[in-house]
Amino acid sequence: MGRGLLAGGAETGVSVQSVERAVRILEALAVRAQMPLGQVAEEVGIHKSTAYRLLHALMQLGYVEQDGEQGPYRVGIRLVEMGARAMGSWPLARAAEPIMDALAEQLGEAVNLAVEDDLSMVYVATVDAHNLLRMQLNVGRRAPIHCTAVGKAMLANRDELRGLLKQSHPQLAANTANTITDWSLLEAELELVRQHGYAVDNEEQEIGARCVASPITDRRNRIVAALGISAPTARLSAGKAQEFGPIIAQAAQKVSERLGSAAVLNGR
Repeated sequence: MGRGLLAGGAETGVSVQSVERAVRILEALAVRAQMPLGQVAEEVGIHKSTAYRLLHALMQLGYVEQDGEQGPYRVGIRLVEMGARAMGSWPLARAAEPIMDALAEQLGEAVNLAVEDDLSMVYVATVDAHNLLRMQLNVGRRAPIHCTAVGKAMLANRDELRGLLKQSHPQLAANTANTITDWSLLEAELELVRQHGYAVDNEEQEIGARCVASPITDRRNRIVAALGISAPTARLSAGKAQEFGPIIAQAAQKVSERLGSAAVLNGR
């Protein structure tokens, strides 16, 4: 497979296709505890024999493990190790880590870091709350961009994302009865986000959960991520969310400064 990547012509095309399929297999396994061969093949859209060959190539490299000779497959320790090392070397994660720890200690709530991918928000780092009753936001989890605090923090400050979302989703999906599905209402909400410097999810993604988030800018002053907290509504009231908003905006500003940003967004 590696030899083909260095060669030209049809062999290169076949090898690139194999790499793409192998990556799709890893992506499929990453979101499930384990899967049998047939399910892997169906999920990726390839023949079982092809899935078997790729899975065993990945097993030899340590990226996939199998439960016995005929059992289901799961991600291997090598992939977990690579993910941890990648997070440690990622400038965004390095810049955010101490700020997230301090924010979790200050507010006593779960702190999360999310980035946009394909009009969804992906949680890339979390710090647990210091409470027995807490929100669980797993790293790698995807969430809608229009009804999350981290998503609205991004949408409010990136015109191209709003344009793409409006084009692909002229009718916004409702996750709960509180989800804003009307574009005119969402635009008004995003204007408030720009004015205040932070966004609030008032049980719009999940009933019983409230979140507050603020955008992060990089050294080119581009909005690249959002920093936020998530908590049960029983503990984080609407009024308390507004109190926490400026604190979270300041924390996001600190992360931005650690990334080399000189931008100062409204409300900070």
